[in-house]
Amino acid sequence: MRHTSLLLRLKLPAVLLMAGLSAACSSYQYKDYQGDWAPESMTPYDLSNNTPDAPVVYFATTRYRALGVPFHRLLLATHVDGQQLPDAGRRSILDVSGKQALRLTPGKHSLSWCWVSMNALGTGGAKCGFGAKDVEFRSGQRYVVDFSTREDISGPPGREVSTITINSEIRDLNTHEVIYPLPTNTSEKTSN
Repeated sequence: MRHTSLLLRLKLPAVLLMAGLSAACSSYQYKDYQGDWAPESMTPYDLSNNTPDAPVVYFATTRYRALGVPFHRLLLATHVDGQQLPDAGRRSILDVSGKQALRLTPGKHSLSWCWVSMNALGTGGAKCGFGAKDVEFRSGQRYVVDFSTREDISGPPGREVSTITINSEIRDLNTHEVIYPLPTNTSEKTSN
């Protein structure tokens, strides 16, 4: 009987703690960056010199849960045409800053960005140095720099290594046409 009451006393606080954590963390977002994909809510950083119908480039953001832990993964612009954006860049493994949307002059631009993955437990990481050179951004168009990830675990038990592969692309938001990277000829060459 005494053993049962001890279990009940331990289970109740554990259940309350888990409920509190899951409720408090359900809307986790990194710093003050927008967590959900809603481009109409993003305020672009203006580099267009007030150009009418300037193209706007949005950087992807998403929130999800893994094993009950809320994550926020996003891309942050750090450089345009080789120039660092104000307060942008990586200061440490857990401190990355940048812009979630840019308003540019029409024409060709080179962009650099960081991929950030943080969670409600206060851990995470980032990889910077992604980029696209000489991409044509047309007047009046909206674009998204998007990403996909693949997670792999390799190695013997007890010495596993987790690897995240990150791929980026830039798409026109209206036509969904991928403008970076440009499609390549995938036909195989055969020799006799």
